[in-house]
Amino acid sequence: MSTTAGIAPTAGQPRYAWVVMAHLWGMDFVNNMVFFSLGVLVPIWREDLGLTPTQAGLLGTAGFMGFGLMALPASIWLTRYSPKLVTLFASLGMAAFTMLQAASPGAVVLMLARLGFVICSAVRIQLQVMLIQQWFRPKLYATVNSLDYGTRSTGQVIALAATPGLVMLLGSWRSHYFFVGVLLLLVTLSWVLLGPERRVRPQGDAPGRHEPNPAGVLRRNKTMWMVATAQLGVAICFGSFLTFYPTYAIDKLDISLETAGLLMSAFPVGGVCGTLASGPLSQWAGRRKPFIIVPGIILPVAYSLLLQADSVPMAALALFIIGLTAMGTAPILFTIPMDLRLPHREVAVAQGLMRTLFPFSAMWGPLFVGLMQEGTGSLFIGLAIVAPLNITLFINGMLMPETGIRGRLDRIRASRAA
Repeated sequence: MSTTAGIAPTAGQPRYAWVVMAHLWGMDFVNNMVFFSLGVLVPIWREDLGLTPTQAGLLGTAGFMGFGLMALPASIWLTRYSPKLVTLFASLGMAAFTMLQAASPGAVVLMLARLGFVICSAVRIQLQVMLIQQWFRPKLYATVNSLDYGTRSTGQVIALAATPGLVMLLGSWRSHYFFVGVLLLLVTLSWVLLGPERRVRPQGDAPGRHEPNPAGVLRRNKTMWMVATAQLGVAICFGSFLTFYPTYAIDKLDISLETAGLLMSAFPVGGVCGTLASGPLSQWAGRRKPFIIVPGIILPVAYSLLLQADSVPMAALALFIIGLTAMGTAPILFTIPMDLRLPHREVAVAQGLMRTLFPFSAMWGPLFVGLMQEGTGSLFIGLAIVAPLNITLFINGMLMPETGIRGRLDRIRASRAA
């Protein structure tokens, strides 16, 4: 595998960048059809595979663990190589593990296949960071990040809303996973044909200069830790509700599996609105912090109200608000390392830290709630305990520096005045 020659964008903005991103977003879309179908399929697996609440929690944990295990190592070591080729191998691995999930005879194989699938997905997403910086001008980073998360949220909508119908149409959840695996193979084939790599010199590096270990940014730049830990409480809550709220809603609201899937789609519908709006609005406002602090106030209240909702419309409204505010923070947090004009591999490492801490936090939520349900017989208790933890967004948002253009101008004016 050849080493990547570098990734700084030039003054022009190539139109072909959108063709490259369309392929990457296609992979994201199919990825969500596997990852976010978990909560909807748990009730089916309880009957088909004899899945226990603890095993359901472990399945949710396995998915998040895959991201936690690979996001940071991939950003440190695999970013040295060709993003196109690493993306190709990762996508093929995702397809293979999707097929293995379709053939799983029991919960253990299903967990291992899900873990392998998410490891490959984590590798692919980390190399996507490099491709964005290869193909887009810096002033478009916030917008591209918004579109990036917007497409993922759209995939979540379809995964949650369409999975029950696809399972019924195709005859079983196994056929559904096989179908998704075939879709991923088709996208991968198209990537081989139409996904070129743009080779340009790294920004800020002289030709032939030795490139330092990009992991050093985590030691030198404390802001990266503040940004990465902002979503710890969000992650725990997100993993718990993604895995168990469909089951909770079926029991509390006395609704069918299909209705639960449609209800859960309100979360990513809100996410689409939040992700598509937050990047451009933040760029227009020239500030990042308000788009982190305000969701940190809203989310604990919205999750608590969701547990109290006694009708589908009320629950759908709460889920929409949760998706709007929770997902709207992601493009902002992932743009902050780019605001700081770090070398591009260091940006990948900084984002890798976020993609490590988020899933490692998220994986404890389903396990905790599953154990609480098994011990107390109640899903409500575990979910109610994790609901307020989103306050970490507010705390870290207050403490981190403002990296938007207006914040930088304010610091320049203050230094001149002093």
